[in-house]
Formats: sequence, structure tokens, C-alpha cells
Amino acid sequence: MLEQPRPGSVTTSPAAVVGQGEMADRIRAYRWGSTGIGAISTWSETLLAMVNMMLSTRHPILLLWGPDMVLIYNDAFRPILTDRHPEALGSFGRDFWTDVWPVVGEQLEGVLRDGKDVFFESALVPILRSGIVEDAYFNYSYSPVYGGNGSIAGIITICQDVTATIVAGKERTLAQEELSLRQQELDKTLRALRAERARLLSVVQQAPVFFALLEGPQHVISMVNPLYMKLVGNRDVLGKPVAEALPEAARQGSVALLDQVVSSGVPVTGQDARFDVTWEDGRTPEERYVNFVYQPLREEDNTVSGIIVMGVDVTENKRTHAALLQSEKLAAVGRLAASIAHEINNPLEAVTNLLYLARTADSMDQAQGYLDIAEHELKRMAAITTQTLAFNKQSTKPRPVTIDELLDSVIMIYQSRLRNASVTLIERLRSMRPVLCLDGEIRQVLNNLVSNAIDAMQAGGGQLWLRSRDATNWQTGETGIVITVADTGTGISREVIARIFEPFFTTKGTSGTGLGLWVSNGIVARHHGYLRVRSSQRQGRTGTVFALFLPCDSKRA
Repeated sequence: MLEQPRPGSVTTSPAAVVGQGEMADRIRAYRWGSTGIGAISTWSETLLAMVNMMLSTRHPILLLWGPDMVLIYNDAFRPILTDRHPEALGSFGRDFWTDVWPVVGEQLEGVLRDGKDVFFESALVPILRSGIVEDAYFNYSYSPVYGGNGSIAGIITICQDVTATIVAGKERTLAQEELSLRQQELDKTLRALRAERARLLSVVQQAPVFFALLEGPQHVISMVNPLYMKLVGNRDVLGKPVAEALPEAARQGSVALLDQVVSSGVPVTGQDARFDVTWEDGRTPEERYVNFVYQPLREEDNTVSGIIVMGVDVTENKRTHAALLQSEKLAAVGRLAASIAHEINNPLEAVTNLLYLARTADSMDQAQGYLDIAEHELKRMAAITTQTLAFNKQSTKPRPVTIDELLDSVIMIYQSRLRNASVTLIERLRSMRPVLCLDGEIRQVLNNLVSNAIDAMQAGGGQLWLRSRDATNWQTGETGIVITVADTGTGISREVIARIFEPFFTTKGTSGTGLGLWVSNGIVARHHGYLRVRSSQRQGRTGTVFALFLPCDSKRA
């Protein structure tokens, strides 16, 4: 039976609700007469004592008083209510806790009815917060509050919102489970790698690459294959540290790179790396080039116990490549020589004829006229010679040069070929910005493109367009210049375009080396630019366009 207020046991002043804070003020100001527990002046000593005790503690406490379970709570309980505070104060439990009543209603009624206390730890209680039902977790207890006559007057609820702790714990558990699964997979992989390593080391003995296994901080050579032995001159290197077995490698920085791999655990690779091999004392070192990787060897505990050295000796490829470049340079020189011979031959013939006419002239004035024309032709020959020297003069460092300078030297050489082939030259040079480049190499590229364009129009003449404009490489964001070399020749088929930059591929028969565009493409790549081509063989619209992009601050790789 619930406790009822007794006339002789009530506090007659609202000041009997003591304490400071928002909830103390709200409880004193609330119109409790509209609830079943009556005004504060009629409250029992038990209720006043419980309210004052609740207001004096910092632990979240809720009182559910009387048969209607009227809600009274302290400041510490407010965060649990979120946006439902302050409307919760004075509300009836069954009406206010509609969202959680299916979970706690029977428990609360049992406490009022039977006086049996309830305690739950980390209990899931779906609760309405900010208009949304959320899963929340609480540690809470429901305990009966007995009045002076021994009857149950209400329920004291002491609770703690542990949602954040529970959620964090679940997330931590999931993370630990996921980490555990990954670790298991890693352990399985490492075991498989360990089992395969022995087989791998056996396989590499037959591999078409050189191989060595280095162990420990001193990089002791514990295993090699025949190609590695060939690379180091078949010296006795097994069981020795690299610095002792290959002192020239230490001098060239290899040991420092190996130390770096061990300390960082990150592989180191090299392309066309120079390695001077000292075959024996007193012998001149031999220059070799290798593509290699220093791969850290990891144990099951993920520590780096050694380094796997693998690579390919590309010395012969390097020499072949150099020979091909030299071959193309010689071919380019031959083409230039033929063009220059054409250019110089005409004025040379004219000078010869003019000198003859001058000697046989009837008067000094007539002879002087012939000599003036001869002088003009000699100046033309001198200009061609100057341009040719500038064309072939190769700087060792990139220098700024304008497109006008590059194209003028090329066009000068091909004047006769253009005239003889009935080709009209049209120039639209809109960019005046200089580009930083090895100008001799870029002239070689332009010479190749112009020569090919003239060849494409040799049969019936046409138009040769040379254009330049400022541009941006949108893939890299670099600003630069696009030089366009376009002709109205016969065009190039799709099949030929697909192979046009391959070495030794040519459509000119015995008159072509098949190296010009391949070398040109390599030069442009070293300048961090690009060379693109499009062509048409449609009747009435035949021709080819080469677009050369050069960044303004290009540096040779």
C-alpha cells in the first residue's frame, strides 16, 4: 500500500526543498498540486528527505513517486533525458516513458507492488532521443522507498548511461577480431612464404637473372646463382660481407643502399645503374649497367633478416641502344648533308656562271653588276653555312631557345627541297615563349618531322604548315608550347601509325633506317614532353599532323 501524506508529518514551507542548481529551482517552482503527490507544503517527510538527498548528490537519480510514478530528478539525470528535459519533470511514468515502458514498465510496477528491487548492468534500453529511438545502455537499479508507515511510497532509480562505453567496447572487440583475422591470414602467408623460400632459392639458380642472398647487418653473401658470379667475375664471394668481397661496390655506394633497405624495410630499385666491376687487382674496372632490386627478406616476426638481390645485366642492351642512336645520328647527318648540298649547289652554280659573265663582260659596269649578284649568292651560301653550324652545335646543358630560332635553322636547310617538291610553306608561329631544352636534340626532332612531311608530298606537291602556340599538359599541369608540323601528303594508315614509333620500322624501303621517329620520341620523352600523330587518307582530305609538346622548363632526364 502506498504511503499517503499525514497532516502531522508534512513540511509547511516550500523552503523545505533545499539545495542549489537548476533542478532545485525547478522543483520548488513546479505546480505539484496538479499531480497526484500534491503541493510541496503537503509532502511527507519521506518524500522531502528523498528529494533533498537526490538534489545533494552528483549521481544521476530519478524518483518515481506515488501510484502515478510522478517523475522527479536531479541535475545529474538531465543529460539522460536530452531534449525531453524539462517536460519530464512532474510527468506520469506510464505516459512519459512510452518508448521504454515495454522494457521497464513491468519491472517498475513489480517494485511498487511487491517491493522487490531490480538491478541491471549494461542493459539495452531503446530510448527516444531528439525524436529518434536509439539503442542505449544503462547500469540501473529500481529500489522501493518506504514511508513512515512501512508502505511503499515510490521508487528510487539510480542509473548511469554507459552507451558510449558499451559502443566503444563493441567497436574495440570488432576491431580486435578483425585484427586477429588479419594477423591469422598474415601468419598463414608468412608460413607459406617460409615453406616456399627454399624452393624459390632453388629456382633462382636457373633463373635468367642474377641473384644473391645477403644476410645480417654486414650483408654476408650466403647464396648466389651463376649469373651473379658472372657479373662479379667469378670471385670467391660466398660467406663474406659485401664490403669485403666486393670493395668496389662499397666505394660506389652499394653498401649504403643495402643499409638503407635493412633500416627502412623498403625495397630499392635501379634502372640502367652503372656498376664498375674490378675483375682483379691492377686491372682496369669494366663499366657495366644493371637493372636491379634490393628486396628486404622478412621473417615471421616481420623483422628484416637479409636482402634478396635480383637483377639483369643490361650492358649489351645499353651498348646496342647507343649504337642505334649513333646510327640515327649518322643517318640524320646524311640527310642534312644531302639537303645542304641541294641548297648550296644552286647559288654555287650561279656564282660560277656570274664570274664567267663578269670576265667576258663588255664593260666594267656590266661586270660590276654580275659581281654584285654573285656577292648576293655568296651571302646566301654563308647564311646556310651559319644555320647549319648552329643546327649541329649541341649544347651540353639545356638552354632557353625560342621556337622561331629552332624552326628557322630547320627551314633554311630545306628551301631547295621545298621548292623542288612544289611544297608551299605556311607558318603561324604564335608563341614567343622560350623553352629550356637541349636545342640540338630538338632541332634533330624537327628536322626529322619536316623531312618526313616533304617526303610525303614529293609526288604531287602540297602545303607544309608549321604552327606554334602556348599550351598546357593537362595530365601534369605543366605549361609549355605545342609545335605542329602538318602536311597535305598521302597520309598514313592506322596499321602504320600503330607501329610508327617502333625501332627499325620503316615504310621507305632501303632508303629509311626506321630509327628517326623512335629516336625523336625518346628525345621528346627525355624533355618530359610528348609527340602525337594523327593522319587521314580520305579522298580530298589526306595529310598528317604531328604535335610536339615541350614544357617551358623542361630538363633532359
